[in-house]
Amino acid sequence: MSAEWTLHREQADAHAMEAMATSVQAGWKAACALPHESTVSLRTSVVPADKTEFSFVEWLFTRSLVKHRHARDPSLWCPTARVKVLEVQKIENRTFLKRYAQRREELLEERAGQSCEPLQDIETLIGKSLQNQRSIEEVCHCPDSGVNFNEVLLFHGSPSAKINGILTSGFDPRYAGLGTGAMFGQGSYFAHNASKCFRYAGDDDVERKNGGLRQTVLVVRALLGNPHYQKLMCPERRMPPANSDSVVALTKAEGGCVDHREYVLYDKASVLPLYLIEFEHLPDCRCQMCSPQD
Repeated sequence: MSAEWTLHREQADAHAMEAMATSVQAGWKAACALPHESTVSLRTSVVPADKTEFSFVEWLFTRSLVKHRHARDPSLWCPTARVKVLEVQKIENRTFLKRYAQRREELLEERAGQSCEPLQDIETLIGKSLQNQRSIEEVCHCPDSGVNFNEVLLFHGSPSAKINGILTSGFDPRYAGLGTGAMFGQGSYFAHNASKCFRYAGDDDVERKNGGLRQTVLVVRALLGNPHYQKLMCPERRMPPANSDSVVALTKAEGGCVDHREYVLYDKASVLPLYLIEFEHLPDCRCQMCSPQD
């Protein structure tokens, strides 16, 4: 009986994993499908994501979590965050969509229909552990129509008041660095690791319910185009270098100055907000936000 029960449990788990994979793939397709502007409301609409999109965004979020340095002692690394996704809301705005689609058409003309070079693979050093990761596997790419403009899904963290501003007007690089600094200039900052955004999310509006820290991050579609790989800080930058469309801040393992890659865009048209993720840190979470700060 025990062997039969174990086999039944394994089969049930396999079916559940297969169903989840199918749901994630369907959600991925839905997340990356640019709707026709006539079907999108003129003002920002924020509504609960459907089941497949929730599954995909939850998968994208949780798979991206990594270790970060302890706020009190940077020589120490906190465990990977333990969090639960509570809600995923879909964002639609006709102005944002038209602006993004126009920038994509401009890039198509500028490059005469030629693809951009794929993003370079990623090296990350956590403690003494060096990780070599394929960018195509670590950074979620949007399916394209045969032309690769390095369109990817990235995360962004901001306090609630700033998120409300983004939902109203989109990303505005002119406000870069207010309260947090701008290592790579006056641009909008993103990450493919959601946990990198935690320290920027809800800094002035931290809400605790039932003892758990609740935060919100954004998922965006970013048009990186031809990126410039930046090693040193460049706080004076106001636009990407010549013949490039964005800046990718390299990790310390790659000769750069950050632990985990950052992606900087200096043109609001190159970013399309897609989802809001509300999540809660579990009681046993010991990430950089939940570890004692003194």
